[in-house]
Amino acid sequence: MVQSNEHLLFQPDERPNHLAAFLHGFQSVMGRMAVTAATASIVTVAGGQSESYLAWILFAALAVCGVGGILQTVQFGRFGSGYSLSVVSASAFIAICISALTDGGPAMLSSLIVASALVQFLFIWHLSLLRRLITPVVAGTVLMLLASTVIATVLNQLSGVPEDSPASAAPVLAGVTLAILMGLRLFGTAKLQQWGPVVGILVGCAIATGWGIYDFEKVASASWVGIPAFAWPGFDLSFGATFWALLPGFVIVYLAATINSISDTVIVQQVSWRRPRATDFRVVQGAHNLVVLTNLAAAALGTLPNLIGPGSSARVLLTGVAARRMGIYGGLILIFVALSPKIIALVVATPRPILVAYIVFMLSLLFVQGMRTVFRDGIDGKKAAVVGVSLWVGIGFQNQAIMPELLTGTIGTLLSNGMTTGSVCVILLTLIMELTSGRRRRLNVEMSLSSLPRLDGFLREFATRSGWTITAVNKLRSAGEETLSSLLSQEPDQDEGSGKRLIVSARRNDDMIELEFMATSGGENLEDRLAYLSEQPEIQEEEEISFRLLRHYASSVQHRKYHGIDIITVQVAGTA
Repeated sequence: MVQSNEHLLFQPDERPNHLAAFLHGFQSVMGRMAVTAATASIVTVAGGQSESYLAWILFAALAVCGVGGILQTVQFGRFGSGYSLSVVSASAFIAICISALTDGGPAMLSSLIVASALVQFLFIWHLSLLRRLITPVVAGTVLMLLASTVIATVLNQLSGVPEDSPASAAPVLAGVTLAILMGLRLFGTAKLQQWGPVVGILVGCAIATGWGIYDFEKVASASWVGIPAFAWPGFDLSFGATFWALLPGFVIVYLAATINSISDTVIVQQVSWRRPRATDFRVVQGAHNLVVLTNLAAAALGTLPNLIGPGSSARVLLTGVAARRMGIYGGLILIFVALSPKIIALVVATPRPILVAYIVFMLSLLFVQGMRTVFRDGIDGKKAAVVGVSLWVGIGFQNQAIMPELLTGTIGTLLSNGMTTGSVCVILLTLIMELTSGRRRRLNVEMSLSSLPRLDGFLREFATRSGWTITAVNKLRSAGEETLSSLLSQEPDQDEGSGKRLIVSARRNDDMIELEFMATSGGENLEDRLAYLSEQPEIQEEEEISFRLLRHYASSVQHRKYHGIDIITVQVAGTA
């Protein structure tokens, strides 16, 4: 039986009323605005830039992220996801942006963002070629790395209150906020849980105001509407030694951040529907293609790079709201805030202990969701070793517990980021597992029923060479036949000579044979169909018989959709 998401109130295609959508959009951007403001402040001060530059990049970053969030809710061509995904200027870019500003200035930063965005675009465009690396193990591990490597930095901000505040101010503010979030999560209904972040933050701010901790002076002195005055930096097109020295660091952090956001984009699809759906990688590609456009816009405006916020799936888990309308309102609010310095000051003035409690709660949900992703397809000794080692490598480097005396210069800056080192580790170990596993054999045939005899002979020969029993061989042959039949049943045109190709690869892994079917195919996702059929008591139509048989023969079925290609992975257990 497929587990349903009982906490979900609104799916992407459902529309909450405008007031509810506005409030959810507001609470979804509160944390993002504070993080963006903190990131911009750190980068500006450490990079030796002026206050006018800080005002400009904060305005431009909020505006770009607002437009990006709105566009993510739709799909146009190969851009956009159709989900409510947040686009943010993340803290992952702090170190490399400081280096760029220090060594080359704002113009150099813009040029490096453009170059890195183009690499990111190539990476996403050919995502189907990397399907064996972007696995549930990699996606889940990266999410766990995000939560575990950031948590120490977040908790260090817990005491961020004025020096003349009561000694109990920080723990009380954080404790009350966390207690409200936990209380509503444990004892509240789904409708009450959706307002947990807003209630927790507002109650915390009310207590802070009573203690005189909330800073109203900066809010009062800020203007209501305005655009910061700043001279556009342009682009540094000299492409000198500084550019080439900084580019590798930008590319590595970009790709590590992209892998992280891919993980969250995959999981958003799982948690945004009451009946979980299989991953559609066209959504992943569309979401990140749009991020490339927002990064090009950020470079043109001379602001910070951005990515898909890692908390999108955690936000859905926390509030139970995945409606696109919420994403639209969230984007509009960011644009409005970008044009109002007073509102920016109001958000930045939120006491840090309150934000720390909120972020810790979201990171907790994110870590557990990463665990669920890792275990989704089962975990053996090899996968367990990959996940465990990658986690500890990332945490160790993040806390400078691994050879700190060697972490100097540019290499030290890169390796000190636990997200980067942990992500690279899990990808390298996954690649090693792929290269050292059994050799794949391939069959390339026409996508038609007439190819069944060749497919059957290919599978029979492979299973026989693997030493399988006659019963196990026939089981594998039946699974292959039903997979082909299932693919053809989704085709609107099954005529011979259509030009569509089917590439089948087979590989032995212990007592399991893994089959991968690659085809250009339309129609619904096969995993979704199998999940649906598992809940049906009777066969309603003849077409469903093939799907039921495939589910009977195969141990697992995964269906990934990319632009221009469908990939179905079928695992069949047998005996030698």
